[in-house]
Amino acid sequence: MTNITFHGGVNDIGGNKFLVENKDTKIFMDFGMSFSQEGQFFSQFLGPRTSNSLNDLFELGILPKIKGLYRRDYAKHMDFGGDEETEIDAVLLTHAHVDHCAYIPYLREDIPIYCSEESKLIMQNFDETGSDQYLTAKQRFQIYENNKGQISRASGDKVAVPRRIEVFESGKGFSIDSIGVHPLPVDHSIPGVHAFILNTPEGTIGNTADLRFHGRRRDDTEKFVQKCTESDLDVLLCEGTRVDARSSITEYDVEGKVSDIVNDTKGLAICGYPIRDLDRLLSFYIAAKNTNRDLVIDMKQAYLLKLFNESPNLKGKYPGPTDKNIKIYIQRGSWGLIDKDIDIFSERQLLADYRIWQREFLDYPNALDYRDIQKKQNQYIFYCSDFRLQDLIDVKPAEGSSYIRSLTEPFNTEMEIKEDQVKNWFVHFGMLKREEDWHQIHVSGHGDGEQIKYVVEKTKAKSLVPIHTQHDEYHKKWHSNVTSVNQHDSVKL
Repeated sequence: MTNITFHGGVNDIGGNKFLVENKDTKIFMDFGMSFSQEGQFFSQFLGPRTSNSLNDLFELGILPKIKGLYRRDYAKHMDFGGDEETEIDAVLLTHAHVDHCAYIPYLREDIPIYCSEESKLIMQNFDETGSDQYLTAKQRFQIYENNKGQISRASGDKVAVPRRIEVFESGKGFSIDSIGVHPLPVDHSIPGVHAFILNTPEGTIGNTADLRFHGRRRDDTEKFVQKCTESDLDVLLCEGTRVDARSSITEYDVEGKVSDIVNDTKGLAICGYPIRDLDRLLSFYIAAKNTNRDLVIDMKQAYLLKLFNESPNLKGKYPGPTDKNIKIYIQRGSWGLIDKDIDIFSERQLLADYRIWQREFLDYPNALDYRDIQKKQNQYIFYCSDFRLQDLIDVKPAEGSSYIRSLTEPFNTEMEIKEDQVKNWFVHFGMLKREEDWHQIHVSGHGDGEQIKYVVEKTKAKSLVPIHTQHDEYHKKWHSNVTSVNQHDSVKL
């Protein structure tokens, strides 16, 4: 018998956690965070307690209470076992958006994570430029005796345990015990997204992951749909984030509209877009070349481009960090020594201003800081995230500058408040005087209603379960055998 248990990602947009069980084989597809569930209880200043995080998340129904699934150090400290063997054979990761991967750091280190190379590099970027623990688990609640004979707390890289990351080859099938896995690339708003077709002795399961047809890789999505048709699916787990939306512009339209705005901009062109959406970065990069400007990116994006550029399989898909049309912005560090007298503070102190991964960019020939931007504002498209708006104080956009916002429009009160805060910055610098000065140019990573209808009809699955949606009524219009499930419900093949 084959069961699929939905521990998240149903009646919700995101938070996918689908447990597939066949005989003694147990596989999770994704292990992501639900923004809506977290938002019910937590905020920026209120989160799970470090010392009791698993129990906090169990109590609130955010994580499934399954022994042998979670890190031994957490489980033991929080009185949830930890000595038992795990029954989970693998996690199949569709992609590295947090609503699909954010809870991986809670998992046992010996549970293999199967993912694309792109997803692995994006998680590496999370780890090395932030404080996440996707590729390694830095053990907590460990003690040791120091050289003074005192009992101390062990932490950091000294107690880091590597996870089992298994990079699959796109389009090439493999097996995990009794379950065959076929990973197929699809188009979405982050590199390396893969849908899955699972073959079990009782039947075949398809999982669309997050997909669309209006990006740079629509042919991948089309090939996945065709493969589903050939596979005679018994059940399709079909996303529906935007099933109630009409058709929108394409990624290529974004590229063209950005070029038009920049051509009309006399001063600095400033932009904001999802930091790890390299297809969107590519749209601004092409727009910069089309308007005889350079794209100025931050160091986190530069580091991600560096990781991709160092991969023999991925090199050339996106511009490298030393590309002639790319500039790397060196922000003020913790002491802000970038413009101070180095004879007083020393080169060593300047380096101490930056984390190890950032330091190499200081010596790149295409590195620049706010003084360079100030002098030649009409030569750049300057990336400025919502978390680095203070950089505008240094850059001081000149008269005739513009801002292009290439991010999701707000769909709740919290996002509206955040957008109003962003607008205040551009009003302050005289760039937002009229409603038409606010340039919102964005396309979603998810297919609209017509696209999802096409997927439902063309895949010809015998049955369908809506996932990643709050509108399963659309799936029911398009398919005669739809099963709507609630969190923790199971479906049998």
